[in-house]
Amino acid sequence: MTDDKDSLLISTILRTFICDEAVEVGHAFSTSGAYKVIEPGDKEDYIEYIKKLPLNPQPEAFGLHENAEITTYINETTLMMNNILDMQPKAGGGGKGKSKEEVIGELVKSLQERAPPVFSLEKVLKLYPTSYEESMNTVLFQECVRYNKLLEDMNTMLKMVQKALLGDIVMTEDLDKMAEAVYNN
Repeated sequence: MTDDKDSLLISTILRTFICDEAVEVGHAFSTSGAYKVIEPGDKEDYIEYIKKLPLNPQPEAFGLHENAEITTYINETTLMMNNILDMQPKAGGGGKGKSKEEVIGELVKSLQERAPPVFSLEKVLKLYPTSYEESMNTVLFQECVRYNKLLEDMNTMLKMVQKALLGDIVMTEDLDKMAEAVYNN
């Protein structure tokens, strides 16, 4: 064991599967009772029991909480979407359509035009002064500061992507990732 989480896991496994009740017929290893100790029998009896188990087991079959399945679905969906984007054609088909760089340039310009201006922090403080009675004003001010930083970073990166597309600056890995993200929407 390397830490307290390993210790907790091992003790939970031992309590669940290595206990006196684990040899009693009907002892459930899961909350639903689907996974349990069955009557001793022939090989065919065990095969029949196994055939009755769900084809796609729930997380409880592995001693996991049902939210573990949500995490699995999210990870699988993310992987699938990334694979779809990776298979997207990276070059034009030779037609008279716009090049990838032209599309990215137009999208970047559109994003810059639609981006809201940064908040005037002085105006926010004037309208929503921070005080003990109004603690949410402090939260609002902090979020405005963070949002302004995000807007400034986004504006800077979009300008740099445009310059890199024109060849004015070197297309770094970060700029390339941003250009791909814009292109992939």
